[in-house]
Amino acid sequence: MTLSDKFHELYSEYEKDLEIGKEIYKLISEASESPERSGLLALLYHEGIGVPVDLDKSFEYAEQATTGDGDGLGYFLLGYMCDNAETPDQAEGGPRQKYDHYDAEHFYELCSKFDSRWRDEAILWLGDYYMDMAQGGDPEVAVEYYESIADHNPDAAGCLSDYYWNLVMPEYFEDEEWTSQLFKWTSKAVELDPEEYSHRMGWIYADGLGCEKSYDKAKEYFEAAYNLGDWRGAQALATLLEERIEEHPDLSEEEKRKLSDQINIWKEREKELYEQSLTEDDEYDPSIEED
Repeated sequence: MTLSDKFHELYSEYEKDLEIGKEIYKLISEASESPERSGLLALLYHEGIGVPVDLDKSFEYAEQATTGDGDGLGYFLLGYMCDNAETPDQAEGGPRQKYDHYDAEHFYELCSKFDSRWRDEAILWLGDYYMDMAQGGDPEVAVEYYESIADHNPDAAGCLSDYYWNLVMPEYFEDEEWTSQLFKWTSKAVELDPEEYSHRMGWIYADGLGCEKSYDKAKEYFEAAYNLGDWRGAQALATLLEERIEEHPDLSEEEKRKLSDQINIWKEREKELYEQSLTEDDEYDPSIEED
């Protein structure tokens, strides 16, 4: 078991008992010197685990962690501190001395090269950085970062789904390259995070984006979204049934009446579930939908 493994084993109990922080500090501080030890000490001082928060010491240990073979956590913390103006020269508000926010990208990139617990977080930061046109401004690079971890990381898969959804909607339904990517990554996103992406998967099947159009699969995903507590699932089901009436003018009056009854039921469920999810600052807006 590595030193990091021992740290995380103890840390899992830390929130239940803050006194364990002292035990964690003792374990790390008495370990043999190594980049891994320095990275963990940097984290302890940054978060105040077993010791008072001390950003200067955190920075010092993070730098030490980058010597020799280096340590993913050390690079991650340097990136984080640069990004959040926590390096000593930034915190003092003086002229640039060594590192500032421009160096965050460099340190996160170095972190992304290490097989550590911090790699995914560094890659997500890099993806967001390049996706932001006010910062990195290169979505193709962002996509490459997200794709490198999206097979197991729900945030990365979700970012890819969001990216292709925004490209496809509302004018590029016919772009097969984009719709196929939208289907691929939303499928992965809904596998990893069904509560957030079932609703979107329903619309993908309802509109046939990168897949065969399927009323039944759309209904299945909308119902799943609703059952997971997403009011948009109920809203989408009402819309789906309304479209079914419009697309099938040959329906009998009895069939139309039954569908209309279901529409009213789903609209009522939508409102009830939405109101349950309201915060003090939210207002109910039935016009909000992703279709």
